[in-house]
Amino acid sequence: MSAGPTGVTDDELVAAARAGDERAFETLLGRHEGPVLRVLRLLGVPSSERQDLAQDVFLRAFRYLTSYRPGRSFAAWLYRITVNVAHDWGRERTARGHDEAPWSVAAEGAIDPASVAVGGPELSHLRRRLEAALGELSERERAVFVLCEIEGLSTLEVARALRITRITVRRHLGLARRRLTRILGAGELEEKGPVVDRSSVRAGSS
Repeated sequence: MSAGPTGVTDDELVAAARAGDERAFETLLGRHEGPVLRVLRLLGVPSSERQDLAQDVFLRAFRYLTSYRPGRSFAAWLYRITVNVAHDWGRERTARGHDEAPWSVAAEGAIDPASVAVGGPELSHLRRRLEAALGELSERERAVFVLCEIEGLSTLEVARALRITRITVRRHLGLARRRLTRILGAGELEEKGPVVDRSSVRAGSS
């Protein structure tokens, strides 16, 4: 139950929104829009489509707000919707005949410059390499890694968000780490720490 700058918790805002307070939901949107955009970016959604998909995430959240269980993490619940929206986008993209697999790195072959502009050239380079490497993971590995390592959710929260077991979360997380180590090189991971230093990736949040 995170509290924003106003000190009002997510659960309090959800309760108000359920009671018909539109401003409460707008506050929730403003509080979580940045993280939603970041997760969409890390799941491979190009900048040209990210805002539209974020709107879809919040429309679904508003529609299914009664299914949220107070006392749990609203962010984790919202990430589940975000992952589902990204999955649907990837499936539709493939059905339209695009060559790349769902959730691959953007078709133009480069990371969105806006996502790596913060933190100087070295951190930008690390973000580019990590985000490109994420495109080599399976859909489930990528979602688990992003939610655990970048967004900082617990294995229990990720299990609830993705509707899988905690053992499955740990298995996919282990596979993702090993794949990324193999792609990026163990030396760079140990020296620069992009897998565990989530601040360097979250700096370019959208």
